[in-house]
Amino acid sequence: MPPMKLEDVLKSVVEDALVEFRAKIREIEEEGLRRLREGADELGRQAAAASQAIQRESTALRMRLVSQAMLEARREYLESVEKCVDTIIKEALDRIPSLKKSGEYRQALSALLREALEVVGSDEVVVECSREDQRQVRELAGELGKELGVKIRLSENSLDSVGGVRVIRSDGSMIYDNTVEARLERMREEIRREIIKRLLAS
Repeated sequence: MPPMKLEDVLKSVVEDALVEFRAKIREIEEEGLRRLREGADELGRQAAAASQAIQRESTALRMRLVSQAMLEARREYLESVEKCVDTIIKEALDRIPSLKKSGEYRQALSALLREALEVVGSDEVVVECSREDQRQVRELAGELGKELGVKIRLSENSLDSVGGVRVIRSDGSMIYDNTVEARLERMREEIRREIIKRLLAS
């Protein structure tokens, strides 16, 4: 069985979050149209009773109102996208504890540790992890240390993390944070692009 990936967890989280998010986007669009209609109706009434000079001024004002409404709608849209990203990351983090009960988590932890060791690229490192993961990380460190020819020492300090590892060169010159939280933050832009792509496709 292939190791569990955060990307797989995110797929289901994204689907759930987008249902609510699409409804929010529709609200923003409808509110923007309502503002434009109200502004246009009012300016139309003014223009009908005004001279040609006032009509020109009214047209310019209408264009400014349309521009303001578009900017406001864009601001609300971007804020909603960011809130959706935050929601997805939080929900993904919330799902990790239940995934730890499956055998797949050990495979995922092994993949996270291997990746961090390869990125740091040192023959002697210190590994930090949550207290809950220490037993599994100690076992995996022994296995991967032999396989990769790396001397791995498990830190006495535990991380406040839902899962994953942080690997430090023994001389402290490099740290690679491969905790679940850090990976999700590195994926933030990818999550944002996925949300926008799916909205455009819907």
